[in-house]
Amino acid sequence: MITEILPKVQIAKPLSVTSLDEDVETICQDALTLAQERLTAPMRGLELKRLLRRPEFVDNLKYGLATGVANALAANDSRVMAVYAYDPSNNPDSELGEELPIDPTVRLLVLVQSSSAALDAFIASLDRALTASLKTLPARKFEQRTSILDVNLLTEQDVQAGRGYAILLSSIFAPPLKIWQRQA
Repeated sequence: MITEILPKVQIAKPLSVTSLDEDVETICQDALTLAQERLTAPMRGLELKRLLRRPEFVDNLKYGLATGVANALAANDSRVMAVYAYDPSNNPDSELGEELPIDPTVRLLVLVQSSSAALDAFIASLDRALTASLKTLPARKFEQRTSILDVNLLTEQDVQAGRGYAILLSSIFAPPLKIWQRQA
């Protein structure tokens, strides 16, 4: 038999739907825990429904979700080199002076060696599972969502040419936040 001749190699199991759902639940729980931990002591006692109306709580929740998604992308595809979170409404020079509505969209820039249909499919599956999980939260901003992730894939060539979303990586006014980077 071939298996007797070849050395035993541990093969990573492909993510099943059940595993993806479990991973998404972990991502959501970890993000909620992080958002809760970053609150001031008096705020920690508030019910989740009230917290989800607070921009700082939702921002921390989005950061936790971005971190979990970045880790899932990196674990799923070795072509993922770095992941950045960005928010187009963050502009320290803005003179509006008014609060914008809370947007729960998790926006990511993902630097990849090359794009692939498999990575696109994984992102779509992750988005569907994450959106479904977040719909259970007691907030209309999540209940009404059909998608929660806005992931833009960038190549090194895009970055060098300053093409499309890659231009955000060199933004002075609202630079994206590096969430994850593959170690060389």
